[in-house]
Amino acid sequence: MKLQTFVLSPFQSNCYVLSETDENGAPTVVIDPGDLDVKRVMDYVSEHQYQVQAVWLTHGHVDHVMGVDVIRKAYDVPAYVHAADMDLWQSLPNDAARWLGKQVPALNAPDGFLEEGDTLACGNLSFTVWHTPGHSRGSVCLIEEEVAITGDTLFAQGVGRTDLPGGSFTELSHSLKRLLTLADNVRIYPGHMGTSTIGFERQVNPFLTDID
Repeated sequence: MKLQTFVLSPFQSNCYVLSETDENGAPTVVIDPGDLDVKRVMDYVSEHQYQVQAVWLTHGHVDHVMGVDVIRKAYDVPAYVHAADMDLWQSLPNDAARWLGKQVPALNAPDGFLEEGDTLACGNLSFTVWHTPGHSRGSVCLIEEEVAITGDTLFAQGVGRTDLPGGSFTELSHSLKRLLTLADNVRIYPGHMGTSTIGFERQVNPFLTDID
């Protein structure tokens, strides 16, 4: 497995290029392309001749979905998001104008919806979809044996905000408690900032210490 991080958008969101291996031509998915300018992502894919198969979204906020149609058009691939975030998906032009002061076209409809328990494949890699609401109604984490792509549910020493429409601290607390069932060695790849491990977050993350 190879996970390459690209920090995009004024909100410094993490876009991940997930490849089955680091070999040229490997099956690949793009996760959370959060800006219209994804040239660095596409140059990286081209450099390694990766075969992009899909776009996976951890949730529907503007800084995670803005570049979805750019990627879909470039590689003729499907994009998947949780249905509970369709309101965010559809409000992209308004949200981009409000938060970024820029005009962004509406997204085309998703090609399918992520649901709790779904298995997503990237070559021989397999991720399970966990529905983890709290930051948004349709937030998901993508779970593999040693890797958790946590979106804006869990950060290194922090968590996603819950004061935006669809947010709920009560729901987020339940989602975080579920993530704490993962093994300590599982490495998290969040929607912002750097990586960490479940074990380290269990010890130092102030939002996790009071969860019982």
